[in-house]
Amino acid sequence: MSSSLTQCRLLSLCLLPGCLFAQAVSEQIAHQLSTRYTPYVDGASLRDVDSLAGQEAEAWWATPEVIRAARGEDALPLSGLHLALDPGHIGGIWAEWEGRHFRVSEADFWVREGELVLEVAQRVRTRLVALGAEVSLLRESNEPVNPKRPADYWTLAASQIEEPATRTLSAQLDYALAVRKRAVKMAIVTEELVERARCINEVIRPDALLSLHINAAPWPKEAQRLVHSDHAHVLIFGCLSAQELASPRQQAQLAKKLTNGSGPIEVELGTALGHALAEATDLPASDYEGLNAIRIDPEVPELWARNLLLLRLVDCPTVLLEPYIANSKNSYARIQKALAARAVYAPLPEDDILIEYADAVVDGVLRVYGSE
Repeated sequence: MSSSLTQCRLLSLCLLPGCLFAQAVSEQIAHQLSTRYTPYVDGASLRDVDSLAGQEAEAWWATPEVIRAARGEDALPLSGLHLALDPGHIGGIWAEWEGRHFRVSEADFWVREGELVLEVAQRVRTRLVALGAEVSLLRESNEPVNPKRPADYWTLAASQIEEPATRTLSAQLDYALAVRKRAVKMAIVTEELVERARCINEVIRPDALLSLHINAAPWPKEAQRLVHSDHAHVLIFGCLSAQELASPRQQAQLAKKLTNGSGPIEVELGTALGHALAEATDLPASDYEGLNAIRIDPEVPELWARNLLLLRLVDCPTVLLEPYIANSKNSYARIQKALAARAVYAPLPEDDILIEYADAVVDGVLRVYGSE
């Protein structure tokens, strides 16, 4: 369903008498479950839709309509908007542990996603602030947001790894390495995302969050060589599996996202950003195989719903961007060109990939929150 149709339907619900309103909201929630949130399982059977319709979840953010309506005639195009930007991953010394660290030859620059998207986020902030928005970055350097380090998770990680049956030096070393790997993953992946969501929900509390990433494809089995495919997409929360719905914690989070009003804004913002990325990059839309994601509007092929941890835990409207394939022949060459120019402080290429990315994000935000 397009964002305009979703808004019209929600507006029409507000004009109904009490009992009809509750029934209509129940029908709306059931529709959203079947088309976006639980499209491949019977989500309505796991949640009492009528009770969900009566819930009111906290919403500290303002809708695009409210933000635009409160803006004075002489105000800047994005005044009144508070946007948070999440430069995905970390980069720096953590990039290799994240699995976001590669190069094809020794003469190439290392491609570290966390470092690339940090520059994109900083460029987006500069542009948006000049347009009147308040912008908060979740991180300003290649350091984790999570204050805890892998050592803090060592005991927990050790409890999750089976101890070796033998006491040989080799077995003990393998065990220690497995514990270290689990502890590092907890610190810089799982708990890092939990901490970022906590900062958004409890500290920053913006009108919306954009999480910036650069996609990558699996390497060919025969060798680490570049792939031909290159595409882009954006993600919003949805598409829970039966196994995920069996978790009371995930059921509670789904109920919150269904009732706090973030869903329609995510569709509107995701649609605008998807179109902006497609126009700026001239890349085709990504496709997902399997049942872990769903395209919710055939008119917006770049927009997908998926149950990722950050999308699920952040309460306010959240969109995750995944343009480019970093290990594709086209995008890898453009990234190398961009890094080479920055390494010697040369003028940036006219087709600089990071500037192109930042410009597309700003364009998408203006389409939703900008003054007409």
